[in-house]
Amino acid sequence: MDKNDEYSKLSRRAIQFSMATGLILLISKFIAWNFTGSATLLSSLTDSSLDFLASMLSFAVLTYSLKPADEDHRFGHGKAEGLAAVFQSGIVLIAGLSVLYQAGVRLFDPAPMEKTGLAIGIMLFSLALTLALITYQQKVYNITGSLVVKADRAHFVSDILANAGAIVALILAYVGVSYADAIGGIVVALLIVKAAWEVFEHALEMLLDHELPQEDVKEFEQMIEDERNILGYHDVRTRRSGKTLFFQVHLEFEDQALLSEAHDIADRIEKKVQQRWEDSECLVHMDPISAVDEELIARRQTLKPS
Repeated sequence: MDKNDEYSKLSRRAIQFSMATGLILLISKFIAWNFTGSATLLSSLTDSSLDFLASMLSFAVLTYSLKPADEDHRFGHGKAEGLAAVFQSGIVLIAGLSVLYQAGVRLFDPAPMEKTGLAIGIMLFSLALTLALITYQQKVYNITGSLVVKADRAHFVSDILANAGAIVALILAYVGVSYADAIGGIVVALLIVKAAWEVFEHALEMLLDHELPQEDVKEFEQMIEDERNILGYHDVRTRRSGKTLFFQVHLEFEDQALLSEAHDIADRIEKKVQQRWEDSECLVHMDPISAVDEELIARRQTLKPS
């Protein structure tokens, strides 16, 4: 299977599974909340509602981001993933703060709950289903590195902690601890806010062209240093847009070096990058040493002695 086809198929499937899971959790928690009126369940229900809406948005954005580059978008549509993640984080943050307020009100005005056993059973079911989903999403992310899948998974990871906290709160409420439900709702709300911030951070990295992880940058530099007949290199730049990784570097050659030889070296580096990271683009610029600024030479990356 072509790498791009695999990325598309696995990413779409992961989001489709999250939508199905989100809908099941939404219906289950609504039934439980309708019977109990629990503030903890209301918090968890709100979180699941947002997860479901965010997953639908993720699927729409993923479909758009997978479109190939065209005349108006020469670098592709991958940054749509980052924009969607920012939007998702904003929705989740607002909802988390709203739930925090509602749970705070319940803290000062606790109310008895009915059918707590049903609520605990549904929350245990939700916990098991969510664990299965995020395990699958992690496998997909390990293969594709999709930011949309990562952002969507972040929602459900917060659900794991939220569901566990809700179960504890419901059990305490069941045995007569009157404030447990409100405290559980506050804890869940804080976890929602935390998840929103984490998604926002990841999205911002893509939109601001954050450098790739240091291990990838070092590996790229090692590919350069493995080549001979290069005096040095500078301006190593990397970034990510959607599923595509971008690499850029300036190589320094003797003024007398043949253009054909310099081109062959640059071509080999580009091929190494594409073999190592299949969905990548590499741009190598070739500089005669006389054209390189002296200050830049003084602080440039220098090839290791052979």
